[in-house]
Amino acid sequence: MVVLYILLILLTIIILLLSLGLYHFIKKSAYLSDKEKEFIVFVIDIFTQYGDDLGIQSKEQHKKLAEELEKIKTKYFKTKKED
Repeated sequence: MVVLYILLILLTIIILLLSLGLYHFIKKSAYLSDKEKEFIVFVIDIFTQYGDDLGIQSKEQHKKLAEELEKIKTKYFKTKKED
């Protein structure tokens, strides 16, 4: 009987620790609304199209930045393909 109580206490502690771990990971992650995602995609598109005109970076740097931003956009923000 004592063994069952010890197992019950150990299982309760394990469940508590797992719950705290999940809470910690959920709290650290950031969730974006659809409106925020659309705004980020808009800013990426504007920079890709008109960022070279700003003259902040060289043409090669702009090309590399635009490629990386497109990778990020396709990876994290699944956009609808326009026909």
